[in-house]
Amino acid sequence: MLFLGLFGCNNAEKEKTKENQAAVSPVYQHVIAIGKVLPEDGWVQISSAISAEVKEIFVKEGDEVEEGEILMKLKESSVGLDIKQSEAQLESLRSQHQSSISDLAKEEIILEELRSKYEITKALYERNAETKENAQKDLSNLKQQQELIAGLKSQIRANQASEREQSIVISKNRENLKDFQVTALKKGIISELNVQLGQTVNSTDDLGKIVNNQNIIIEAEVDELFADSVDVGQLVDINLVGKTAVIGKGKIIYVSPTLMNKSILFETSNEAEDRRVRRIRIEPDSNSSLLINSKVECRIKI
Repeated sequence: MLFLGLFGCNNAEKEKTKENQAAVSPVYQHVIAIGKVLPEDGWVQISSAISAEVKEIFVKEGDEVEEGEILMKLKESSVGLDIKQSEAQLESLRSQHQSSISDLAKEEIILEELRSKYEITKALYERNAETKENAQKDLSNLKQQQELIAGLKSQIRANQASEREQSIVISKNRENLKDFQVTALKKGIISELNVQLGQTVNSTDDLGKIVNNQNIIIEAEVDELFADSVDVGQLVDINLVGKTAVIGKGKIIYVSPTLMNKSILFETSNEAEDRRVRRIRIEPDSNSSLLINSKVECRIKI
């Protein structure tokens, strides 16, 4: 009877130990982190480089846009007219340049004729077959033609310099004209659009936001009690706060080296004074169905 009693006590203690292990093991099998789903590249702000009136809007909220795509146009001041005027001046300079090139070709033909005539007159004068006056006259005509050609060449160089300067002016004006176009800095979806036709905007105005919902990340916080239990590479089950259904899986890709104060993710304000958190980043699987800005519970497997 004593043996049976001892055996029964041993069994009872074993059962109690198993119950305690079952109650404790879930605590050490995973750690809970509260997080928020965010775009990996953050929100890209839509803004204008200058102050001007909105002339045209080509997109609306929910539209998918490419990097560099024109989202809206602003009303141009005198930049457009400056470009047209500069282009007209450049065209005039090019016309003058072509005319000068043509004149130079003609004058160089005349120069060769005068040089040939002078060489003949000089040769005859040296044999006393021509007068000194005629030789000097032909030499004077040759020098005048050489000066004329030198002047034409100088004018052509000046025209070329003016053309280059005018081209630079046009390029600058065209760059300035780009300031009247508001473009997408990144590929993504228009999540906000805070602008209307006729509205005057400036460089400090937030005209909207672009978000890339294809590349998301979860920024989460682990209570300092479990801070030493998390590490890069650990697998995570993700569910919405207050719900048990797993809506995604992922893994930890970053663990902060320091403890910080709790953020607004922990809604109880006095908790921030009692404990701190270790911030982590979780990369969800590609097939995870997560909405940006969702508050999620992350079960980290340890």
